[in-house]
Amino acid sequence: MFKNNDSQLVRHKERTQKLMDMEIIEGEAEIWDIGVDIDLEEVRPINNRVGGCENTVGYLDTVDETIRGAKGDIHVAIQGDRNSKNPVIVTLHDIGQNHVTCFQSFFSFNQFKPLLDRFTVYHLNFPGQHETATELPEDYAYPTMDEMSDLIQEVFTHYNLKSCILFGVGAGANIFLRLALKNPKLVDCMILANCNAGQSSWTEWSYEKMTSHYLKTKGMTAFCQEYLMWHYFGYLNEKTNYELLEVVKDQLNSVQNPRNLAFLLDSYAKRSAIKIERPQEKPGITKQSHALKCGVLQLCGWDSPAIDATVDLHACLDPEKSDYIKISDATSMVLDEQPNLVTQAIVLFLQGYGYALKLKAPTLVQTSSDPAELMIAAPVC
Repeated sequence: MFKNNDSQLVRHKERTQKLMDMEIIEGEAEIWDIGVDIDLEEVRPINNRVGGCENTVGYLDTVDETIRGAKGDIHVAIQGDRNSKNPVIVTLHDIGQNHVTCFQSFFSFNQFKPLLDRFTVYHLNFPGQHETATELPEDYAYPTMDEMSDLIQEVFTHYNLKSCILFGVGAGANIFLRLALKNPKLVDCMILANCNAGQSSWTEWSYEKMTSHYLKTKGMTAFCQEYLMWHYFGYLNEKTNYELLEVVKDQLNSVQNPRNLAFLLDSYAKRSAIKIERPQEKPGITKQSHALKCGVLQLCGWDSPAIDATVDLHACLDPEKSDYIKISDATSMVLDEQPNLVTQAIVLFLQGYGYALKLKAPTLVQTSSDPAELMIAAPVC
């Protein structure tokens, strides 16, 4: 349904207008060494998880605050002791989500907790997207993606945050990438899931535009839900975790302010391509403004609609500072579908930057007598 084919621009625009005129009815152990690239496509799922993670612990309490910025208000949920000298992780969610629906399941995972206890976490929410948000005015000028990165920088200034670890998913990953390019002093390293650094294709733009229209006029219709489910899961098949899918559907149906989501979706649909290039040693060139200076761990599920975009971004990153992990039997919801693998990757990545050095990364549990059914592919250079 959502194929990237820019040559069909006229047809998509005509179909967009027709559909917009129609009424849609609501209907832990051994530490592994990660190389520059690791392909985990041969790893089979350990089990099926509802809402992502089994063996979870309770989600830690947060202190919620609202920071007023020049272009909008940012809701911040602080997890852990902000007065401690612990290093800081800053998170930002994807479209159609907030810090709870995006990160609660993964941050509650019992194998992730030993790492989490070593950090203070600042969960950020896009304007109007947190659970208790009020409806934004109809004439509200929602910040663009570039303006959003400036707004996030205001939050860093407010809390005097420097050299942080950024953890972004989808649209949140896009914003953090912009921020790291603008002000590299704020960022030590980044964990990006399903990051698309490019513009929306015409096909994507059409569906995003229609979804935004219906969110504003009719609320969370079946069409809106269909697009957002594709954004998270891609094409459904026999490997799809349908129990997780139903959980996400319920979350979408529980969105309190659809128009607020429409504003964010409009901004994401109009995003500009991020100017980024792989650093190269060239005679006479001492500065490359479009080269990312911090290290990056990219995560993406094999069945994620964003997989091509993540590959394109990886080609623009410094191979000495970037890791790319592609996980099989996972979609864009990789944090929920494969939390054990993601936890291991994050622990090893952060240990490369001097964090949690005494912590051992969790290992996979072999559930089959056949060793061939559980293996890690060799690093790909």
